[in-house]
Amino acid sequence: MPDRLLPVVYAVLLHVVVGAVLVFRLGYTPVHVAAGPQVERVEPVKAVVVDEKQIADELERLRESEKRQREKESERVARIEQQAEEARLRRIAEEERLADLERRRRESEREQTAAERERERREAERIAELARKREAEAKRIEELERQEQALAKRRAEEEERLALIERERREEAEKSRRLEERQRVAEERKQAAEREKQRADEERRKIEERKRLAEEQARAANEERERAETRRREAEEDRKRIEAEKKQAEAERKRIEEQKRLAEEDRRRIEAEKEQAEAERKRIEEQKRLAEEERKRIEAEKKKAEAERKRQAEAERKRAEEERRRREAERALEAQLASEALELEEQRLALLAAGRTEYIAQIKDKIERNWQRPPGSAAGLKCVVRVSQIPGGVVVQAEILTSSGNDLFDRSVSAAVLSSSPLPVPKDPSLFDRHIEITFDPEG
Repeated sequence: MPDRLLPVVYAVLLHVVVGAVLVFRLGYTPVHVAAGPQVERVEPVKAVVVDEKQIADELERLRESEKRQREKESERVARIEQQAEEARLRRIAEEERLADLERRRRESEREQTAAERERERREAERIAELARKREAEAKRIEELERQEQALAKRRAEEEERLALIERERREEAEKSRRLEERQRVAEERKQAAEREKQRADEERRKIEERKRLAEEQARAANEERERAETRRREAEEDRKRIEAEKKQAEAERKRIEEQKRLAEEDRRRIEAEKEQAEAERKRIEEQKRLAEEERKRIEAEKKKAEAERKRQAEAERKRAEEERRRREAERALEAQLASEALELEEQRLALLAAGRTEYIAQIKDKIERNWQRPPGSAAGLKCVVRVSQIPGGVVVQAEILTSSGNDLFDRSVSAAVLSSSPLPVPKDPSLFDRHIEITFDPEG
């Protein structure tokens, strides 16, 4: 901050100095004395005698003053150079810091971009994997649905088979009932045969007891006995046949029971498979729900990451824009200060030139006022004289550098210079010059 304020302070001080010079210049009006007609007579040359010791002391004092001024100027220049070097080093350090910040920002952007691309790649892979899993799950669900349809078809066929078995069982039961009925009838026939046998035995006993019955009655009794034996054999055959039918019915019943057991096992297996398929369907539905929630979460995270990236990009853009504006403002301020400094330097130089011109004009004016034209000198003569002076305007030497060709004219000019001591001093001490070359042209 002080480095930025320093040029402003210098500019303000320079404005103040320039304004003061302008005020002093405007407040001073040199008095020009019109040259009147010169008297054609020879005047003695007025010379100022200066003590050599005083001149030496004054010169020594001037050397010491100039030495101190040079030392102060050297210190001021060294201090300014040191400040300029420090400012340059600070500017280089600031530029390096800004370059490092810019490099870090670019590296951070590259890392964020790489991380974002890696996250997007992983996210795309995970989404693709989820899509493949969903597709596999869809195929698996489709396969389970086909299996469920097949199970339903098998269950319907099994139900039809069970219904057929149930019909067969009812038919077998009816058949068993009819067999039992036939067995009961056979039993009744057997009992009737037994009763008939008993009655035959009773008859035989009666026949035995009535041995004396007639031959016809005996033959009738034998026939009756044969018929009874035949009925007994038929009853025995009916019993055996009924036993065989009972065994066949029992085997059929056991077969039907086995079929019923197998059908019950199939039904239970089908129910278990159905429950397993239902559980698998619920699990798939849960996986689908979790996958959907995961997809929504991923979408939310992607939106959040995208919003965060946009926010960071916007913040970075704003920071870059602010940095650009700050740099532009600094450059504009530096350019303005440089322009103002250049303008002030030009004004200072112009003022110095004007002040020096005015200073020389004042010296020439005083010399012209103290000059006496030598008799017989022609018009249009001019020469160049170098005036050597010490601070305070005391003239120590007047040397003709370019002669006019007239010795009397040249000596009169040297005498006028010496008689004009002390010469006018400039308002600005920096305009003082120990050796001044003046072109003396009274008609110019």
